[in-house]
Amino acid sequence: MSADRRAAAARRMAAIGATAHYDQRLAPYDVVASHAHVTMLLEQGIVPADAGDALRRGLEELGELLRSGAAPLDPDAEDVHTAIEAHLERRIGPDAGWLGTARARNDLAVTALRLWIRDHVTFLSRKLLALTEALLEQGERHTGTVMPGFSHLQIAQPLTFGHVCLAYAETFLRDAERLRFVLALQDESPMGSAALAGTGFPVDRAAVARALGFGRPTANSLESVGDRGFALDFLNAGASVALNLSRFGAELVFWSSQPVGLITLPDELISSSSAMPHKRNPDAAELVRGKSGRVLGNLHALQTVVKGLPLSYFRDLQEDKEPLFDTADTLALSLDAAVSLATLMRPDADAMRTAADVAFGTSGDLADLLTRERRIPFREAHHLVTELVRLAGKQGRSLGELSLEDRREIDERLAFPEWPDVTVEDSVASRDSRGGTAPARVREAAAELRVRLAESTARLAHEEYIDQELGDTR
Repeated sequence: MSADRRAAAARRMAAIGATAHYDQRLAPYDVVASHAHVTMLLEQGIVPADAGDALRRGLEELGELLRSGAAPLDPDAEDVHTAIEAHLERRIGPDAGWLGTARARNDLAVTALRLWIRDHVTFLSRKLLALTEALLEQGERHTGTVMPGFSHLQIAQPLTFGHVCLAYAETFLRDAERLRFVLALQDESPMGSAALAGTGFPVDRAAVARALGFGRPTANSLESVGDRGFALDFLNAGASVALNLSRFGAELVFWSSQPVGLITLPDELISSSSAMPHKRNPDAAELVRGKSGRVLGNLHALQTVVKGLPLSYFRDLQEDKEPLFDTADTLALSLDAAVSLATLMRPDADAMRTAADVAFGTSGDLADLLTRERRIPFREAHHLVTELVRLAGKQGRSLGELSLEDRREIDERLAFPEWPDVTVEDSVASRDSRGGTAPARVREAAAELRVRLAESTARLAHEEYIDQELGDTR
């Protein structure tokens, strides 16, 4: 092979193998993990005291630089871990060589990634709780605002706007809890696994795990360095958030469309058409819906990367970071937009009430009433009301306007004088089972949800405090 071809091959290898241009986001987490590792090496007497102290000072200085927004690392390094070691060598000289003692890039990289995920679970959880709060506030304001409930995009039964807002609030609070499971499932420190087989140095893995805020060290060094299940857990939870955001965005697009006209979105969250000035396009809601595709694609991308990998580390795994970073960034943008949408959308109560009062929209309530009060088996009651709807439609009347004689012709059991005319308000008020749409139940559900939201917020604040305390001791 010619020298030119070898040189070209080397350039191409450097290009395909380089990750520092995106994995520098892991630099603060690498520094934290390295500091805990060096502290343990000092305590175990594995490295000379002067070299260990120099390393800790160098890492602390680098951590401060990174927190200040400086960019002290070489962007042309192979990866962030190499860039940090090179930076330390420039700062403290040959003593930087002790940093790699009793560890490898394999266990360091996966530890830094776990720390990054922990940070971003907290970050995204805070946004999910803010979205839950915005929807809860809408629910509390509109416990009695009647609107149509849709099934198959057909008007099905009347319900309240507050009930719908609480439905989405429940969804996003559950997503916040789902993210918490990610933390529980990755509460182990891989540090000390080294390349794949552990290390012959007398390390204290439990001390490093405690210093980094993990519950324990991982149990198997070989499994630790190649495991990306924790990353897939994060992407799975992120995919759930994205799917629910997409559903919420689609609902707002539908509600705000001109033929439907149930809500209005503020000017800041819409755009006008370049050709048709009357149009108010719900761009923010559409983008929230559209960006879900990226998050779902990121999950599939990493699943595809790991699906054929045996145990231990393979270079394929450098492809784990970009899907994670993009999912976190995309969800942060989408959640911020969703909070604004949930906060600023304005229901048109009159339009909602009018839309809910569709012809025979309370026919199901009449069937329920016949079963509840006249003791007609529900399937029979349903059949009888279907006949009544056909007759009322032919006569151009409402169900409440049918005469006693008309009803007797259908079935003798319908010939009673106190014939109800069920309004949409009657329908909504009657659905007072736990979790139902009756205004009293919506108020009850909102109060209960507020308690659970406060508990989740307090838990998150406590976890952030613990993380800060750990950070201060690092």
